[in-house]
Amino acid sequence: MTSESLVRMASPADEAGILRLCKLLHEENGLFPMDDDLVEETVRNGIAQNGGVIGLIGPPDALEGIIYLSISHFWYSRKPHLEELFNFVHPDFRRSSHAKALIDFAKSCTSGNIRLVIGVVSNERTEAKVRLYERRLGKPAGAFFVYPTAN
Repeated sequence: MTSESLVRMASPADEAGILRLCKLLHEENGLFPMDDDLVEETVRNGIAQNGGVIGLIGPPDALEGIIYLSISHFWYSRKPHLEELFNFVHPDFRRSSHAKALIDFAKSCTSGNIRLVIGVVSNERTEAKVRLYERRLGKPAGAFFVYPTAN
């Protein structure tokens, strides 16, 4: 296990490891079928910092955690915000401080001009994840629901 939860920016050398983590993430939380081409395109955009950023923990050949933040805006405003696409810690490292470090990395990407929109869409340990986010970020501003519910 990595001794510290140090988050670094993704580089092209990380692509294969990122794609492996994305497959694990989808197996755990995917609501719809995974489109490999779309995932590769999205990952490459994050690596290039083309409309987003990817933070990673661990070496390229053994990634332990990942967060993807995309620059987005709500339908009613052109004011940009950072939208968390996903935040995932490899199952072997869930007892580390990686999840906290990834949330803190997301917070550090904000400024007075850009805010962070981040949340939990999961059916695995949802309550614990929400408590973690509340401790790091404060009270939530709403909730997500999926209908019909996934099995």
